[in-house]
Amino acid sequence: MTRAVHELLPFDRLVETATPFALAVNLPYVVALCAVTGEVAWLARASGPGRRRVLVSAATASAMAAGALVVSVPYTATFRFLWDALAKVRWEAAASFWQAHPVLGAAVAFVAWDLSGWLYHLIGHRTRIGWAAHQPHHSGPGFDATLGLRQSWTPFHGLLHHPLLALAGFDLRVIFVCAAFSNCWQVLEHTSLPVRFPRWFAAVVMTPAAHRHHHGRGGAAVNLGPFFTIWDRLAGTWVPPDHPAPAAYGPEPPASGNPLAIQLAGWRHLARSLRPQPWSGASPRPRLQAPPTGRH
Repeated sequence: MTRAVHELLPFDRLVETATPFALAVNLPYVVALCAVTGEVAWLARASGPGRRRVLVSAATASAMAAGALVVSVPYTATFRFLWDALAKVRWEAAASFWQAHPVLGAAVAFVAWDLSGWLYHLIGHRTRIGWAAHQPHHSGPGFDATLGLRQSWTPFHGLLHHPLLALAGFDLRVIFVCAAFSNCWQVLEHTSLPVRFPRWFAAVVMTPAAHRHHHGRGGAAVNLGPFFTIWDRLAGTWVPPDHPAPAAYGPEPPASGNPLAIQLAGWRHLARSLRPQPWSGASPRPRLQAPPTGRH
């Protein structure tokens, strides 16, 4: 009996694979599940249409997160392939320095990853292809933790610059842990709970009170930083957390509740904008432009 249980539940193998690195990489999924479950339960206490909206949004967001988890398999494989290729020409002096000073190396790697994440977010808002991929994250009808699950199934423009960090000599495992920690915080950034942070902390770190301006309907593409606020301050895209909160969130009209329709909406809009327009002879056809900064 004991042998049969051991074969069904290979505890030794589980212990071997449950390394600190593996646990850190999978931590965001645990945080997201706990945060969304807790907040949805808290928001669903009230009866009426508000409760139904929250429950439907949570179901849609969960399906979107499941699809994003599937996409993460080929994405991670491609990321590792590009990273390994670039690591062959990395700055060896820097790599040796980070190895000799692991704490400092991890801190610098996190700052570098955060800057790369800000760039990813900027591309997602300032280019049409980027917005087609990123718009599912802004499809929620409100500002709550379910936005953390509304992830794109086509995040591949991140492959244009994220792997470039390999040139700086960073360890890929350190980068993965930095990404995991950042993703944990970004899930918590979307909470609608009245959480207060010290002023000094909110001045340096992106908080829910600041990030809610990023999701406001009709506002500018502001507060793009995944963790730090410095990038938005330098770029002029910073709105303080004590600024009046947006009156409404999400697209107008509201997005579909179908996860597949949400994922395809941006690409359909992009395809329509690229179709040749009939020439009337009055004026030349307009050139393709990036999405307006007011689009969220």
